[in-house]
Amino acid sequence: MASPSPSPATTAMDAALSDPRVPVLPASSKKLRKLPGKPAATRGLIKDRRSGVAFPRFAKVWKLAKASPFASRQVLPKVKGSAFRGLLVSCPVPIPVQDSLRDTAFLAARWTLNHHPSGATITWAASQPIRVGKQDGWLLGYHVHYTLKGKKRTSMAAIALVDVPLEKPALVFVTIPDTQKKHWRDINTVMSRIKAL
Repeated sequence: MASPSPSPATTAMDAALSDPRVPVLPASSKKLRKLPGKPAATRGLIKDRRSGVAFPRFAKVWKLAKASPFASRQVLPKVKGSAFRGLLVSCPVPIPVQDSLRDTAFLAARWTLNHHPSGATITWAASQPIRVGKQDGWLLGYHVHYTLKGKKRTSMAAIALVDVPLEKPALVFVTIPDTQKKHWRDINTVMSRIKAL
């Protein structure tokens, strides 16, 4: 008799748990601390109807950019000598949905490494359940470590997963490299002001 094939959800989770770039999440909740920097001014909300969430639209330094393949995208100015800059995006979560929001968030954080330099690794800074209106969610904060032009660099990143009443949970993802560390506080602004549509 043929053995049952593993479900796609199990396969995705097994692959993530065996990925040396991504450590296992802390067993207990850990809140996202206040990050350094001065929060940027905001101007209303980005309403991402495709994903089912809204969150701050930054004024001045952050600019709206072509969203595709995401549902929305804001970016910081380019940094001289680096291809990496602050990025804030939203979309329906682009990975297999797991049985728990926490596990889905874990897979989503691993997926975000596609938007960091090759060979990047994660260390966790926060893992906590959140409520967005009446919806459950999960927030992960993390440092992304990588080497650029022989120098060790770090980005601060966070994702929020919100269990909106659509086909897939909403993902809000922000990452800011250490070359733009003065904007790290904007991560707190985004993560604390997500709304369900």
